[in-house]
Amino acid sequence: MKELKNIISAIEDLENNYQISAIATLVKVSGSTYRSPGARMLMTADGNTIGAISGGCLESDVFEKAQAVIKSEKPILIKYDTTSEEDMIWGLGLGCQGIAYVLIESLDKNKLQEIAFIKKCLSTRTHGAIATVISVEDNSQSQIGQRLLLGNNNIINNLKDDKLVTEVLSDTKAALRDNKSILKEYNLETGKIEVFIEVIQPPLSLIICGAGYDVLPLVNFSQQLGWDVTVIDNRQREVSKRRFAQADKTLLSAPDEILENIEITEHTAAVVMSHNYLDDLDMLKLLIPSKLKYLGILGPKKRTNRILEELQAEGITSDASIYSPVGLDIGADNAEEIALSIVSEIQAVTSQRNAGFLKNRNAPIHVKE
Repeated sequence: MKELKNIISAIEDLENNYQISAIATLVKVSGSTYRSPGARMLMTADGNTIGAISGGCLESDVFEKAQAVIKSEKPILIKYDTTSEEDMIWGLGLGCQGIAYVLIESLDKNKLQEIAFIKKCLSTRTHGAIATVISVEDNSQSQIGQRLLLGNNNIINNLKDDKLVTEVLSDTKAALRDNKSILKEYNLETGKIEVFIEVIQPPLSLIICGAGYDVLPLVNFSQQLGWDVTVIDNRQREVSKRRFAQADKTLLSAPDEILENIEITEHTAAVVMSHNYLDDLDMLKLLIPSKLKYLGILGPKKRTNRILEELQAEGITSDASIYSPVGLDIGADNAEEIALSIVSEIQAVTSQRNAGFLKNRNAPIHVKE
């Protein structure tokens, strides 16, 4: 998520300085690949890049091809096949043993419209979907790079084939409803068209209840992942913006008033780590009924069980979204290691993964089992 935010910010700078650039997007994969579809890389004519579409294996070649796209202003789809053991360039050189399709487009009016749409989705914390034509066979009306944008029942469309618009709109709505990016192929009378439908996810919002020294590395790690971070505490000296400069927001609030200052959605996670039993109790009275996607509680299991028993006596019951002791079992001991274990657990839960060892995984890394 941070990578996407950085790309958007860089594009705004490029517009202000009237610099020419292009964007490469990974739109289709088969087999093992380093990144999943939707990964982007921004490239400028003077040699700068932001983001990545692989582990560094494809970027140089994509950059060279992007220079031609910048000059012609015509998008192209490039296929990289790394499955051949005999191919010294893409086989032994990469070792990914997969096929990647990369769409390269100049940063024209059409592409800027897409970027503005993504920025709005992120800033308003709403879902959106982008349907992009990535390949065309025997269809004079459709071109690579044409797209349809769907968000909050607002449709922006520059697809030219009416039949295609009807089918793509239906599939885009379905992708948005299922919250899953998909690849679709349409066999129309006018020809065959392939469309990548990408669902744009809002950034995770992490609410950290507490402002002790151990919160600092948690804020920093979360910021590196592009999460929106809010730190809440009832001690004015501890919760200053100067102390938590990396946080998006710092709030001075009594424990029993925290919901008055934050918005909880399906993309909100919270960690309670005030190190004060009564404060934790008051905050959990409000947080548990709010049905957070993830709720972590710092402290030993015995302490958490005591809190939950008190809450249950008041009619507040906990569910499986509570993780305590918070974090993965990675042998964490100091504040930085504990923060790493917490963000790793949140990432696993929100990605619907079990946080196991990849060496024990039988399915492709980017595919949910």
